[in-house]
Amino acid sequence: MKKQFLFIAFACTTSLINAQSQPVPNGGFENWTNQGTFEDPQYWATMNLYTLAGAPATAIKSTDAHSGTYALKLKTVIAEVDGEMDTIRGIALLGSIDLSSGESTTGQPFTQRPDSLVGWYKLTSADNAPFIIYSKFSRRNTSTNTTEEIGETLFQGAANSNYVRFSVPIVYTNNQTPDSLQIIISNSLDSTVISNVLLLDDLKFVYNNASTAGIAENTVQIQLAPNPVVDQLHIQSDQPVERISVKDIHGKRVFDLSGNNSEYYQVETAHFSPGIYFCELYFSNGSSKRVKFMKE
Repeated sequence: MKKQFLFIAFACTTSLINAQSQPVPNGGFENWTNQGTFEDPQYWATMNLYTLAGAPATAIKSTDAHSGTYALKLKTVIAEVDGEMDTIRGIALLGSIDLSSGESTTGQPFTQRPDSLVGWYKLTSADNAPFIIYSKFSRRNTSTNTTEEIGETLFQGAANSNYVRFSVPIVYTNNQTPDSLQIIISNSLDSTVISNVLLLDDLKFVYNNASTAGIAENTVQIQLAPNPVVDQLHIQSDQPVERISVKDIHGKRVFDLSGNNSEYYQVETAHFSPGIYFCELYFSNGSSKRVKFMKE
């Protein structure tokens, strides 16, 4: 019987030094920490703890780098752990994951609002399956004892035999300043794919203050239903909306409508590809509000 190990709960405890423009911690994967039976990139946690149970490493310090000396190599292994054959994906993360719920719990301290995440990768995949990199910026609300999402980005990269650059915008949902950053990298999106081998290097944030400064705080109540959606998305606001725009996770606009000044919209979504989308509503006072939904 095989178990699919998704993420491992592991908190990176090394503190970071804030700079005027905070970088991705060890985004070039040049610095590695010897953990005895394995090495991990500094500030990052991986599934390499399973080497203590006899499994091969899934995160490897590779000299096949885009620049510098090293890159991060992630691969899936099948190994016997505690008497069972287990499939262990190549995963690296900043922060920690609760294994019981699959939810992110904590992240690295981070107090900036970058515009986009860029990097270089190459991926071999006999199954022609993508890898995934997800980042989330959040802030702890001490009055409600909850964690509020400030922004996020998601990128899926296709197989490529040479290093290729990617750039994906960070989508902010409000104008707050985050206090935490989480990044999760997996060599495959599908836990059944075992052929993917990912090389990743030179992760960086791009800063453009003008791109994020225009998000005004807005207390308008927005309802999207159903969510996830299949064919039709119903949008209800408690204030008239001058314009509505829908973009996919890569920032590509897939729907735009203006001039109605209505409190209700209906968006046909049957032709949307499955995935995460952001619906942004613009109001007469110059403010806007962004809401996330999922297309099945």
